[in-house]
Amino acid sequence: MQSTRTILILKIIVTTGTLVYGIVPAIADLNETHLYNPDWSPHARVHGAWFLFFGALMSFLALFLLWIRNDIVLPIVIGLCFVAGFWLAFLTSSFYGGALVDPNGVEARILGLESNVFVFSVLSVVFGGSLYVVLRSHKPDTK
Repeated sequence: MQSTRTILILKIIVTTGTLVYGIVPAIADLNETHLYNPDWSPHARVHGAWFLFFGALMSFLALFLLWIRNDIVLPIVIGLCFVAGFWLAFLTSSFYGGALVDPNGVEARILGLESNVFVFSVLSVVFGGSLYVVLRSHKPDTK
């Protein structure tokens, strides 16, 4: 069983990661290289908006579960699903002609890594590490 302090620290860490995946994509993608891209079809724009709304709504759900329902595992799993979605899209991008950077966009790099790769690497550690800490101290019921 974790201490109250450990749980609070985990909740703050998970909250931070959740806010990143819930807010940052909307900020980054509401521009001419993404949602307002004139080369995107109206149907592609709906998919882009759908993704942004879904990410924001899932982050609200995760925060509700974390702080109101006092559930720490499910918000971590939701975060891991969001992160896994990025990695699957990135790793399969050659199959559908995807790219991390729009040709008309600005390639941002952090510590030498493309910014999405950097951010999602950090989020992978945040949510994976948090799940490890939670599961490490979990004692299975014995009957």
